Amino acid sequence: MYQRILVAMDGGAASELALEQAMIIARAANAEVEVVHVVDDRSPFLDASNLDPVRLIEDLTTAGQSVLAAASGRLAAAGIRHVTRLLGKPMVEGDVAATIAAEANGWGADLVVMGTHGRRGVRRLVMGSVARSVINLAVAPVLLLRAEEA
Repeated sequence: MYQRILVAMDGGAASELALEQAMIIARAANAEVEVVHVVDDRSPFLDASNLDPVRLIEDLTTAGQSVLAAASGRLAAAGIRHVTRLLGKPMVEGDVAATIAAEANGWGADLVVMGTHGRRGVRRLVMGSVARSVINLAVAPVLLLRAEEA
């Protein structure tokens, strides 16, 4: 059974579903959970001329810390052993999926749980799929929870 479950969270509805599912599995298996948030430094907003990129990274970092604090609170309330980790600079420059997979592989996760936005068509081509890339790069199985995009 699973002993180390990595949950990647971006603060969206799909990642909340991922945390809920990871908590169910962790309780059943008495597993430890590591929740990670990657500060995405490849945001298209960083290229906007009227935004301060340093300030934007600071804001994204603060938002990530908030996501992790909320997840930690939920895990603690449920009595689940856990750690959180803000991956403030992608381990692989500009690649969120490779950063998540590298953390999962390095930590020895035997399950990765994450949300997917369910993008299709042109939106998927433009936005890419972090989830698909994690599936290809992680050693452990990847459980995806899908939230429909509005």
